[in-house]
Amino acid sequence: MGDKFAFIEKGATQMIEKFTLHGLGHILGLYLDKLERAFQLDSKDVIKVNQERARDCIKRGRYDAAISLCQKILELDPEDVEAQYQLGAAYMGNQSMEDAMRSFRKVLKLAPGRAGAHYRLGVLYDRTGALDSATTSYKKAIKLEPERADFHYTLGVAQDKKGEHKHAIESLNKAIQLAPDVDKYHYRLGLVYDGQGQHDKAVGAFKKAVEAEEAGA
Repeated sequence: MGDKFAFIEKGATQMIEKFTLHGLGHILGLYLDKLERAFQLDSKDVIKVNQERARDCIKRGRYDAAISLCQKILELDPEDVEAQYQLGAAYMGNQSMEDAMRSFRKVLKLAPGRAGAHYRLGVLYDRTGALDSATTSYKKAIKLEPERADFHYTLGVAQDKKGEHKHAIESLNKAIQLAPDVDKYHYRLGLVYDGQGQHDKAVGAFKKAVEAEEAGA
């Protein structure tokens, strides 16, 4: 009899070990849905739980699941800024550009000071070739959060694409000033210098890019 129970216990243990994080996340989601129905959770609690689940789904690349969760939140509260922001991020991950733009525009109507929404909207404009709108959005993001090196970098890249090379160099140098250890900032600056015939400065920027890359390896 003892051997029989040991065999059953071993089999159960092996089954548990086969669960992946994805599977456990799915089970947790089902459990929370049942918990919500069983105990009739307050809508604020439901929103908070689903926001966390949506963030987790986006991190794991499960964009369809994140979209579904955000839409569920927005049914309860159409003006939930965080849900609308996460919805835009999930649409970006799904390459649904128009839907993502629509979500971030809604975010900015509700919260004009959300720098991340201006930035992501700028990225979407950039991807669709609307460079004037992209640079405008990046500048709004920078005005709200001037210490974000990545904001200055993306602005510089967009300015370079527009042919505004002097402004691009200024923006990229600002990004480097804020985050000197990021190799791609130096590399992009080197490309701009090289394109403008400033080869000595280009070589210097490329060397710094290599140094930053090696330091971070």
